[in-house]
Amino acid sequence: MDIVAHALYGATVCSRSGLAGGAAGATGRHWSTDWTVWLAVLFSILPDAVSLGPPLLYHWLADLPGNFFAELGASTLLRYRYLHSLLVALAAAGLLRVLWKPLFVPALAWALHIALDALTHGGGRFQTPLFYPLSTWGVEGLRWWEHPLLVLGYWLVPPIVWLALWIWRRTRKT
Repeated sequence: MDIVAHALYGATVCSRSGLAGGAAGATGRHWSTDWTVWLAVLFSILPDAVSLGPPLLYHWLADLPGNFFAELGASTLLRYRYLHSLLVALAAAGLLRVLWKPLFVPALAWALHIALDALTHGGGRFQTPLFYPLSTWGVEGLRWWEHPLLVLGYWLVPPIVWLALWIWRRTRKT
């Protein structure tokens, strides 16, 4: 799944303005001023931004030839595997739950990113290793970049959810 879609899903599912807010939502706040939206966005892009962001930026700035994704180094792939592990993401969310409880639900956007990647990445070097470092096992998902209808489908879901939340919250108020 592309990183912008991850950000949208994180905000939709793991913020008080989104599904995590239930019927009440972020009471009295516009979604843009709800800090949980922005933290959910950050946690949802964290696995890709930290593992692939620096080498991709270097590749672009150095104007290197070749396919960036085909030529990733071992250290980048190791970082990718750790940051795409449900064990690591849930351990981090659990630690944040202990340290500062309000961060817990937005931090779950990291685990959501991994779950979505497991479904939208096939086998090979970018298969999501759900239980890394204990195991390299991963689900054989569909490669989103090879299926335009899958991309269309996953881009349609968040607006439908936001519309349903708006209707649900509006009807509860009347």
